[in-house]
Amino acid sequence: MLLAATTLLLASTTFAAEDWTTPAEASDYQRTPRHAETMAYFERLDAASPAVTMIGMGRSAQGRAMQAVILASDGIATPESARASGKPVILIQAAIHPGENEGKDVLMALARDLVLGADAPLLEPVILVLLPIFNVDGHERFSPYNRINQNGPEAMGWRATAQNLNLNRDYTKADTPEMQAWLRLWQRWQPDLLIDMHNTNGADYQYAMTWAFESGPNIHPALVSWQRAVFDGAVKPKLAEMGWPVAFYVSMKEWGKLSAGLTEGASTPRFSVGYAAAAGRPGLLLETHMVKDFRTRVAVNAVLLRELLREIGRDPGALKSAVAKADGERFAPGVEIPLAFGLSEASEPMDFLGYEEVRTPSEISGADWVRYDQDKPVTLSLPVQREITVTASSPAPAAYLVPPQWSSVIERLHLHGVRMQRLPEARTLEAGRHRFGEVAWAPRPFEGRHQLTTLESTLETVEIEAPAGSWLIPMDQPRARLVAQLLEPAAPDSFIRWGFFDAIFEEKEYAEARVMERIAREMLAADPALEAEFEERLKDAAFAADPRARLRFFYERSPYFDSAWKRYPVLRLDGEALRGLGL
Repeated sequence: MLLAATTLLLASTTFAAEDWTTPAEASDYQRTPRHAETMAYFERLDAASPAVTMIGMGRSAQGRAMQAVILASDGIATPESARASGKPVILIQAAIHPGENEGKDVLMALARDLVLGADAPLLEPVILVLLPIFNVDGHERFSPYNRINQNGPEAMGWRATAQNLNLNRDYTKADTPEMQAWLRLWQRWQPDLLIDMHNTNGADYQYAMTWAFESGPNIHPALVSWQRAVFDGAVKPKLAEMGWPVAFYVSMKEWGKLSAGLTEGASTPRFSVGYAAAAGRPGLLLETHMVKDFRTRVAVNAVLLRELLREIGRDPGALKSAVAKADGERFAPGVEIPLAFGLSEASEPMDFLGYEEVRTPSEISGADWVRYDQDKPVTLSLPVQREITVTASSPAPAAYLVPPQWSSVIERLHLHGVRMQRLPEARTLEAGRHRFGEVAWAPRPFEGRHQLTTLESTLETVEIEAPAGSWLIPMDQPRARLVAQLLEPAAPDSFIRWGFFDAIFEEKEYAEARVMERIAREMLAADPALEAEFEERLKDAAFAADPRARLRFFYERSPYFDSAWKRYPVLRLDGEALRGLGL
């Protein structure tokens, strides 16, 4: 181990340790507490210190109460007073995947030490919003068999919610009551930094902690600069000095084969730190290593969070300034907004602290059995792909317009804190609209939905009547980057990709052959160009041999065909159209 597992986890304290020992500590890191025991501990802290305030967030799918814990040295307990204080607000969440439990146990001990112990000075420059158990239903699906790859504790929660949904894939679509509660908390408190605590799977290596944060075109440059200065420039070397080296989140180019190299890409906003980036906030994903024992995983989290709070406290204004710059970001009409991202083939070498890999042919699987010899630490030189490319973008409109009938989309936009207003009356206007061609869905559900995997699109200009009550969404707002991620079809986590607009791909009327036979003849007689087009299509043998396709050729070109089929109902307005609304 890089640091003995018996390392003291707690700062020196000014309170009776036996009164405030956490369940994990009391069990010598053999067990983690259940939901009721966890929240009872925070309730005791709330009663013991004016620096602690527990707040309700809502209820889970099974009806369990979701609670957050506010820590503020001066007793601040509301978003309004937090903003008035000028202090940065930091949201630290754990147990979004409750099998990966140690974040919750760390927050219990950290909260105690910040409000009752020697770490109190670390709390003075900041306000913390703690979410000890995000996925409360998954947490209570308690079993010793929930994390096959993980080294302790004796039992823990389950990865998914009671609806079998992964909350760390739900940030944009917000299908779960848990995520909807989180978004309301996020909008009310508007944190300046998100920290999301996890436990990783994958290969074995020496690092007890890896982390990830966004640094590509999916996040404002001011936030990138702040993250690099604080995370990489200050906290990382300090942790290394203390015997806790940190590496970027281990994402193998080939699963189970470290030697093939690593990748460091950009997260889409379905994920926590990807969402924070789209919403104009820095985010830090913490991933302890599942092979390390429970005590070690708690220890590295505790050390890291204290060092991070110490570093932020040295210059809290730097974080506030970076966030203000991100909030001031605007995309003028026509400026390209990056929507989807990939990696170039370029790579650079990285020294990686691993273990000697042992591969033996397996008579069980027929493949290699991969093991790691922890008695033989090695430093590997691995190629890392980290040059992020933009694979899809769109010129920014001046505004979007969403018709009122798409209520589930409008509800989600409100949850995401998007600024918008309603049209008081129907208006005819010129707008951009996507017309879709080839469309295909994933054959299996993913997170409760069948995602669109193929979506061919052409942007056309139309004159159209927008109904009264339509929602106008100007891009002159802090959430502009997020708005594009939610509404642009090319964005991988857009509402249309998640199936919110699937009904536009269904045909509700059809033409009988006996009727189209007559109408087709009338159309051919009236339009020589159409006749020439039809003759050209007949050169395609498959088309020529298909009576239904031949009649559909005419139906699609007739005034009877559904003009809304495969037309995206979300309109794009340019500056002139927006000004013409006079709103």
